[in-house]
Amino acid sequence: MWRFRRLALPAAVVAGGSVAWFIGLRLRAYLVPADLTAACALAVFVNVTVAIRSLIEGACATTHRCLVPGCAFRVRLTNPDAAESRRWQEAAAAHPTHAQARRH
Repeated sequence: MWRFRRLALPAAVVAGGSVAWFIGLRLRAYLVPADLTAACALAVFVNVTVAIRSLIEGACATTHRCLVPGCAFRVRLTNPDAAESRRWQEAAAAHPTHAQARRH
């Protein structure tokens, strides 16, 4: 798991760079000015990189929730050891305030 997490950021950067390069080439084919092409390609690069990184973080995270029905309390941990995970699991089960989830 540790090797996978170490390769996550470089993989996200390569994927974001590839998509941004492709978008940049497509925009240049339509004679879009260079500064606008660069701005669009950079925006695509950042968004794709952050999205992939977020998906990887979410897949590798451990989440502990309150057991009371309707309570919105949760704790999300990345790369915890067994003792830390157990402490947060107990804290989620015994926290004093049980807030209802807001729905918009």
